[in-house]
Amino acid sequence: MPTVTLSDATYAKLQKAAKPFIDTEDSTCGRVLDFYFEYNGGTPGINGALSPNVNGSGGSAVAAVTAVTLDPESRQLAHTKLISATVDGTALHRPKWNSLMNDMHVMARKRLGSYDVVRKASHANLRQGRYEENGYKYLPEADLSIQGVDANLACEHSFRLAKAMNISLKVTFEWRDKEDAAHPGQTGIIEWNPNGR
Repeated sequence: MPTVTLSDATYAKLQKAAKPFIDTEDSTCGRVLDFYFEYNGGTPGINGALSPNVNGSGGSAVAAVTAVTLDPESRQLAHTKLISATVDGTALHRPKWNSLMNDMHVMARKRLGSYDVVRKASHANLRQGRYEENGYKYLPEADLSIQGVDANLACEHSFRLAKAMNISLKVTFEWRDKEDAAHPGQTGIIEWNPNGR
């Protein structure tokens, strides 16, 4: 693992961005970079460096990326990698499709109350209590077990729960450069907001 040396001033800024008792230096840097890429359209350039672009006012900015916008039920997510996920205004650290779905179910159990309401809202394969066979994972925070699924279903279940809880959800992802991918090498966005899309 690489070692990075930070000045005292930069380290102090990093501490201000951290969530106390949750974040490590690595997770804080990851969240800051996720935020940067999501809101500035950062794209890797030569040797992975960010590509600069002039923003029209003479200043330097990051090159904008044209993203494909999809609906949650589009079923075009085969061969995708989740880049970022923002739930109710909070960015998740290093999300994956199934971890997003799991986090949404934990949040739904807390906000919607009963197991039956969550199961009906998400349409995911759920079992109340601990069950860890046939691809199920136990989520102790919600006292339920959920079966792992592909990106398309994880996305659908997550957005159904966002709508049931009336909270915003935005995911940014990238199609791998594969022949069967819907948009090889491109970036995509799916977003739902209770105040309109």
